[in-house]
Parts: sequence; structure tokens; C-alpha cells
Amino acid sequence: MSVSGLRVPRCIGCLALAATLGSFWTAGCGTSAGDAYSLLGFPLFTSTGTTTTGGATGGTDSGGFFGGSGSGSTDPCDEATTRKFIDISMRNLDPRDHVHYFLALIALVQGDVYPNGSVCADDVTLYTNFGYTEIPEGQAQEFGNFCIVGPALIYFHESGRFRSTGQRLASAIAPAQGTSATFDEFFTSAGARVPVPDLIYFHNPGTGDGAGLRVSDPSIAPCDLVVIAGDAECEQDAFYYVDQNDLRAGSATLGAGAGRRVPSEIQGTGCECLGFQDASQQLAPSATRAANARCNQFLRGGRIEYAFIRNDRNPPIPQLVWRVLDSSGGVVHEFDPRADIP
Repeated sequence: MSVSGLRVPRCIGCLALAATLGSFWTAGCGTSAGDAYSLLGFPLFTSTGTTTTGGATGGTDSGGFFGGSGSGSTDPCDEATTRKFIDISMRNLDPRDHVHYFLALIALVQGDVYPNGSVCADDVTLYTNFGYTEIPEGQAQEFGNFCIVGPALIYFHESGRFRSTGQRLASAIAPAQGTSATFDEFFTSAGARVPVPDLIYFHNPGTGDGAGLRVSDPSIAPCDLVVIAGDAECEQDAFYYVDQNDLRAGSATLGAGAGRRVPSEIQGTGCECLGFQDASQQLAPSATRAANARCNQFLRGGRIEYAFIRNDRNPPIPQLVWRVLDSSGGVVHEFDPRADIP
């Protein structure tokens, strides 16, 4: 498989070698965990007959690349109950338009396939009771441009629907009221308590209500062992500013297409803060502390506060920012100061 300049389909954690090796061997994503090796969520390139990529951020130190129970960390089955959850809140600070977002939480089950997965096998029902879908070992599930290989779980909030019943918003937040932010109806100001994922993505898979909004090109059969061309991961649709009818809302400053936002505009993704083609935010190994967490990591038992800001300045700043707290309430990451959020 050697086609220079084309991208191999993304496979989320085929063998979780990213957790245990200082360099990463990568290949296409097959339909079972044993079919391929892969970086978690990275777009994989091939050239001159090789499918190898460097791993400068690899290893199993407490601040390692892959979210999970890295070196010196606690087995997920031994974690205190409170550390098996995180709290998530979301707010919209734009007084003009709604936000329609597409949130996916992906959790990997500890075992032979994912030795550093965040989920104890005995806790799978904790996840499915919340609303995660289980992907058994030996199976795979496509999600937009990604292939998720089991044993894993995925939670796609409200299936990306703009509204659920009547006028109640689903994966959307109404405009702010003047300078007062409007909070999501599920991820409220108090925060929704969520079984902790390994990876957080804002990614429109192009299904349901997202089909009419999607601008970026979808991958075709991302779990197939084929080499395909397509948009870079950091430029895939993540969320949109829309009107009350779920039609994209443009910007007088940036033009009619500016209602579409991508992972490179999300604080805390590898795209935004590490310079990698990696749209995820990642769970830090359990031994990680606020002082040594990487810019794309959140912590067990902590809290994530998301804020959509709609700032159309050019050059752009992140349009979705986060404040991350640890289990004691200490600040891990503060909102990007350019967002000017108190």
C-alpha cells in the first residue's frame, strides 16, 4: 500500500500501540483489532512503500500521548468511583446565532487490545446506561471519517440532531442573552456527569441533521483497507453557527461560509495546540497532575467547561474554548485569554 500524498483511513486505536511504544507503526484500518496498527485519530500518510511515522510525543510517561493508564498510573478497575466520571458544561456566548455542535466521546475498554484503555471491563454497563454504544472486540464501527475498533464505546450526543421534540434543542445551544451566556440544555452550567472517555471529538459524521450542513468531504468506508484522498482532519466540520431553522449563519467579516467551524479552531485539540493532524482532546494518564498535563489533555474526576465565542477577527482565534479543572477544582487549562471570558 504505497500511494504518495494520499491518506489512509483513520483508525481509532486499532491495537493501542501508541500507548506502549516510543515510535508508532501505522497501516490502514481493518475491520478487526488485529488487522492494523494506528495512531489514535491521526491521518496516516504513505510514501515510497512505507507506512511508518515518527513518535516524538510517544512513550508511557505520565504525560504521554495516549490517554489511558500510562506508566505509574492506576488500573481503571481500581479507580475511585468519582474518578470514573467527568463533568461537562457548554455555553454559547454569541448573541446572534445558535450553535449546532457534533460531540462524540470515545472510550476504550482495558484488555489485550487496549492495555491502557480507560474503561474497566466491569464498568461497561456504567457507560451503556449513560448512552454509550458498545463496540465488541473483533468488530468496528464507522463514525464519519473515523473507524473505531472494539472493544470500545462511543457516545454521539443526541445523534447530532438540532432539535429533539417540539422546540427543545438537542445538540444545539440558543444564542446568548446580551452578555449573559446561554447554557446547553443537557450540558448545563452545573455540568452533566459523564463516564470518562479516552477521546473527545467534535466531528460531523454527515448523518441525520448533519447531512445538510456538512461542507467537508466525507471518507468513503473508513474501516476498509484502502487508501483514499480527502480533507485534512483538522479541516473537517466540527460545529456551525446557525439560525433558528438550522441554516448556516455567515459573517459580515469573514463571509457567508464562516458559520462552519473546524478542529483547528477548537482550543485543546492536537490541531490547535500541538500542530498535529489530530482533532481529539485526550484523557491524561491517571498519574498526571495539572502542572504537567499537556495542552490537549483533561483529567479523571475533573471538569470541562466549553464556551462557543463567535469572534470573527482575522487572523482567527479559537472559536470553541475550554477551561479544564482537576478533581480538586484546580485549573489544568484556562480559557484562551483572547476569548476574554471571566
